[in-house]
Amino acid sequence: MKFGDLASGTINRFDDDGRGVFDILNGANVKRPFSVPFTTIGDQIETTCIKRMKGRYIGRLERITTAGPSRSLETNALPFAPWMHIRYEDQLRFKRDLINRAFENAGHPERVSAVVPCPTPLLYRNRMDYCFGWKGEIGMKELGMWNRYLDLNDCPLMEGSEEILRIFHTFKQTFPDLHPWDAKRHDGDLRYVLVRRGMNTGDQMVALVVKDLTRITEDMRTWLIAKLNPIATSICLSENPLITDLSLGTTIVPLKGKTTFDEIINGTRYTIHLNSFFQTNSTMAAVLQDTVYELAFDSSSNPANSLLDLYCGLGFFGINFAQRNPHLHVSGFEIDEHAIALAKTCAEQNNLSTQCDFTSGKAEDLSWKEIEAETCIVDPPRAGLHPNVIETLIERRYPRLVYVSCKFHRLVDELKLLKEAYEIKEVRALDLFPHTPHVEVIVRLVAKA
Repeated sequence: MKFGDLASGTINRFDDDGRGVFDILNGANVKRPFSVPFTTIGDQIETTCIKRMKGRYIGRLERITTAGPSRSLETNALPFAPWMHIRYEDQLRFKRDLINRAFENAGHPERVSAVVPCPTPLLYRNRMDYCFGWKGEIGMKELGMWNRYLDLNDCPLMEGSEEILRIFHTFKQTFPDLHPWDAKRHDGDLRYVLVRRGMNTGDQMVALVVKDLTRITEDMRTWLIAKLNPIATSICLSENPLITDLSLGTTIVPLKGKTTFDEIINGTRYTIHLNSFFQTNSTMAAVLQDTVYELAFDSSSNPANSLLDLYCGLGFFGINFAQRNPHLHVSGFEIDEHAIALAKTCAEQNNLSTQCDFTSGKAEDLSWKEIEAETCIVDPPRAGLHPNVIETLIERRYPRLVYVSCKFHRLVDELKLLKEAYEIKEVRALDLFPHTPHVEVIVRLVAKA
């Protein structure tokens, strides 16, 4: 099997990236997995081989000869929603099975019985980063492609399609003399359009990311304000002069409003910067908080009054938990200095400064290791925990440890190490990312005697 060859088969499982898989014999008569995006179990398909990697073939879907029973005939997959073609109830079942398969393969006996569904599987996102294509598109990159773009006319995962269309139309009208960013030549002006919303506050921020702010004239700025003013509480320009293809700007200039917006989750108000990480699903973020609080403070006979919050971001868990428990003291640590500054602001505006201490620093530097805490929460990025952090968690043996993971394949490997000092008591899964293969997994551990 080589590039451009055609193949056919019936999808019978998913790989770790959520692509449908069937098996095919190669030239040496050895069975190899063939992964094809935008497919589902039971699909009979025709595909073209586009690459080979790590002992498997990767294909482009050419035709569905027979649709599988879980395929929805009413919706099509998109680069940012690669499971949209799968019926939602089946998505939840498939995610549960993927989690349990990962736990089984890692030798863990624990299983999840179900994935908690999102009550609004469409129009749930509070953030989208739309890129400019070098041919003038505004939308998303094609799945797995760094220089091919999909021009969007709608966004089924973010509320307000008419507003999104207005934003797209505005940027296509405003800059006839500027060029879209070309990721191959590292040249161009227009890079991204960010839309961020406070779903529970009504705040809406629209930001244009460009290579060079001096290219955006005063007339252009005035035009943007006039066009976006009716739908945006904040309008910003963001400059990324680096060749790195990111939507994060190094310089932010507000044209209207501030460089921050507010969101409220479970009664806690958060101030969020344009570049800040925040859960993209506000509805399920509230469910996540409730779940972690329940698992972290489950013992009414011995309630924990001290919390160590590692990878705390802008205080998403710690501030809300301090609000729920007036006796709780929170120590939060986060590498991002700007996030820590926002965490302190959020604690102050929620009248919780005396209960919350936030410190900036790398978790692996272990500046937190001497802090006494009855409960520890870790919510690392997709790369997981640093080895130094795992070693220290084992050494300290906190009475309660709650691991919040957005990448369960990494989680199951790290649980093997943590089991030296901890016992797994419960595993839960929440669907924060409908229409994608991603899922949030939360594990409650207690220290071994």
